[in-house]
Formats: sequence, C-alpha cells, structure tokens
Amino acid sequence: MMQLTNKIAYTTCLLAIFAGGCGKKSTESSGDAAKTATTVTVYTAKEMEYTPVLSFTGTAEANREADLGASIPGRVEKIHFAKGSYVPEGALIAELSDEMLIQAEIELEAIRKDFERMSRLKEKESVSVMDYDHIKAKFDASQTKVNMLKKNTSITAPFGGVITDITVQEGENYTFIPSVSSDLKVQGGILTIRQLNPLKIAIEVNEKEIGSISRGQQAEVSFDAYPGEVFAGKVSYISPVLSTMNRTATVELTIPNREMKLKPGMFCRVSISMVPTTGVIVPLNALYRQQGTGEDYLFVVLGQNKVTRRRVTRGESKEELIHIPEIKAGESVVVDGKNKLNEGSPVEIVNR
Repeated sequence: MMQLTNKIAYTTCLLAIFAGGCGKKSTESSGDAAKTATTVTVYTAKEMEYTPVLSFTGTAEANREADLGASIPGRVEKIHFAKGSYVPEGALIAELSDEMLIQAEIELEAIRKDFERMSRLKEKESVSVMDYDHIKAKFDASQTKVNMLKKNTSITAPFGGVITDITVQEGENYTFIPSVSSDLKVQGGILTIRQLNPLKIAIEVNEKEIGSISRGQQAEVSFDAYPGEVFAGKVSYISPVLSTMNRTATVELTIPNREMKLKPGMFCRVSISMVPTTGVIVPLNALYRQQGTGEDYLFVVLGQNKVTRRRVTRGESKEELIHIPEIKAGESVVVDGKNKLNEGSPVEIVNR
C-alpha cells in the first residue's frame, strides 16, 4: 500500500513538472514571436488628382545657323564685323576681290550698247528677228553673269545674328575646302552666323508619348548652369516621321534668350505638363530599392499584420508624393521600418 502511494505521488509530481515546463515553453514561444514583429509606420494609399509630366534631356542650339561663303574662289578683302558681333539682317559682312566682276561689267556695258542699237533697228524692221534674238541672248547672259559675281564678291547677313566663327581672315584666299568646327560640324565658308535669340532645343520623344505633345504647348526648361532657375519654352516643331532605329520623333522647342544668358551647347532638362488626371499616391520615401538593382518595391500590409513585397514602377512625383500604378486606394504601405522587412515579415503598426 505504501508502494502504491509512493508511485501515485511520483507520477503526480512528474505531471506537475511536465505541465509547468510546457507552460514555460509556450510562454517563451509567444515572447519570441512578439519579438520578431517589426515596428513600422504605414500610409494608406489615396487616389488624388495630379498632373503627369514628361521629362527629357536636350542640348541648346542656335535657332538659325548659316555657314556663309561664296560659290567661286577669291581673296577676302574686308570683313566689316568682328567675331562675337551682332549683325542685323541684310547688313554687308564681308567683301571679296572683284576683278572678275569689273571685267564682267565692262563686257556687259559693251553688249548693252549693241543690244540698244539692235533694238532701234528692229523697230525699223532693218534687222532680222534671228539677229535680234542672238544679241538679246548675249545681253541676258552677260547680265546674269554680273549678278552672279556681285553675289560672290559680297556677303550679307541672311538674318540677324551673332558671328560665332571666322574661318578665312582678311587678305587670305578663299577656296571651298570643308573643315570641322568646334562643335564638330562640317563647314566650308568664310564665317558662321548664328541666331541666338530665341534658342532652339531638340528632344527625342518616344512613339508612345508623341500623341500627347502638340505645337504651341508650354514647357519648363532648366539648365545646370543656372540651378534653381526655370525658363519658359514652347513646342515649335514636331517631326512628321519617326526614327526606325529607336522609334522616336524629334521635337523642337524655342526659348527666349533676350539677355543672352543661355549659350548653344548647354545641357538642359525639359518638362512638359500633360492634362491633369487621377491616380493612387503614396509617400516617396515609402519606396524601397533593392541594392545593386534599379528595381523599386513597396511593402504592403496584409490582413494578418504581415507584409508582402510588391515590385512597382515610378509614376509622376511632386514634392514628397509619387504616383504608383500598381497600388490600389486604401492599401497600407510601410513608410518607416521597411529596411528591416522581408517577404511575409510580421509587423507591429504604431501609427494607427
């Protein structure tokens, strides 16, 4: 009897110890689970109105540019403007040797007298029509030769602009030999004139976006040379054809340059605003970029206070908010604490 009592007591003791151990293990497991939950703050995605903006990079160019020269060789006698000078439209810029012109003018004057005599004889019907037509053709050809030589012994400005390069100096002989300018363009003239107000900016627009751009559309242009300053531009030309290499169309913008602050060759960024629309917005700092890649992610909170990592694409951003197409309104995205999370991580939300 004593033995039975001892056995019962021993068994009861074992059960009590086992039960106590299990309770302690259960408590420890619960504590471990609580410790693995990451403290985060979240933002509830909202649908808001925003203005899509197309962004491009480009380079400033002269609005108009001309490499001025002559069609026949000659000596440069006089250049009336220095490099960097502004030249009004129609002004005489340079003069070339005129020996051939003088000779042609003397020939023209002799033929003119013959033509006038022949015209008087024709009125009296004292000369055949064939002889008259022959002298008239010589007179017209001589007049055309003089006009051609006049054009090639003087160079005038086809538009108002600045002389940016002089290739042939006074006293040097001019021959049409192509050369490469400082901006890697082939030139073969005596001087180069550029219209710098306004300036022109050429950008390449993808075929998916070209339908959103129209002539006269306003644009904002910024230059690295003037940080924080925005210049107003306007779409002036849209190419009617696309490149078969990259499926883009060239779009040109004009930008006023009255103060001549902007120079051809400057790098710029162009922003063209589209029609306002609506979309789902989240904070910009909710985005998580995987190290070593260009992929963006958001951690979205599920119903069990766990997160899923969702790959997203960046939309339009303004100030601290950004449009994300892959997120629905009402979904909660992690803002603070995202760097400690992985797919399926439990979270403890502290800002609800």
